[in-house]
Amino acid sequence: MIKHIFCDLDGTLYHHGISDDDIKAIEAIEKKGVVFNIATGRAFKQASKMIKGKLDLNGYYICQNGAFVYDKNHNEILKEVIDDNLVKKVVNRFKSDDAYIFFMHDGNIVISGGEDILDEFDRECINDPDFFKKDSFDNLVGNIGILSRNEDELGRMETYYKNEFEGILDVYLSGKYVLNISPSHISKGNAIKHVCSILNVNLDEIATIGDSPNDISMLKDFKYSFSMDSSREDVKKSSAYTVKSVKEAIEVIEKTNGVEN
Repeated sequence: MIKHIFCDLDGTLYHHGISDDDIKAIEAIEKKGVVFNIATGRAFKQASKMIKGKLDLNGYYICQNGAFVYDKNHNEILKEVIDDNLVKKVVNRFKSDDAYIFFMHDGNIVISGGEDILDEFDRECINDPDFFKKDSFDNLVGNIGILSRNEDELGRMETYYKNEFEGILDVYLSGKYVLNISPSHISKGNAIKHVCSILNVNLDEIATIGDSPNDISMLKDFKYSFSMDSSREDVKKSSAYTVKSVKEAIEVIEKTNGVEN
């Protein structure tokens, strides 16, 4: 029986807000003993704002694509930062006239520019191009990203970084205008497995829901995994089911996996 659901935010649960139908479905399945958790590329500050007033989360927050995990009382239980030496190598290879680099650093978003690309939840950021010239980041970088409205430029940089750091870094789109770069051991999937080890929960007792390439790690290794029907083909192929909404995913879980009434 499914005991926990781990769900992405942007493009999955959150579409300019969270629908009443999804909220009702989450509340109904939680009453049956299934715990709902968030797994997002966003920092904790932004993720908690997005669900505030909509959901009283009883589960965990997996943030920054698995770099940080918080429990329901907002206590940090996992911190996987990127070594400064690797951060510097990524920064030193960043060359673009139509893109901006950013860090999630010590709970803040620090950007070199492109603030207008960010949405309302991320605009409480620090715009400081000189920050990226520092010799040390005190080993507090939890995530590296690149922003650009030029999708061709993002595609070029995706290919470049994949070729430069094959086997060392995972490089993938986490949003239409966002490229994410992180060490291969940092992922939503690994963070979920860490939570499972704490809870002593089997992976077959987990369901995952996502829509983007940064969700593949939490879809491909789980028997009950759901991608949105608007997802890219590589995301759909990594999941067991394709659905139109979180509500529909929950309905499938209830019908196919014997969630107790």
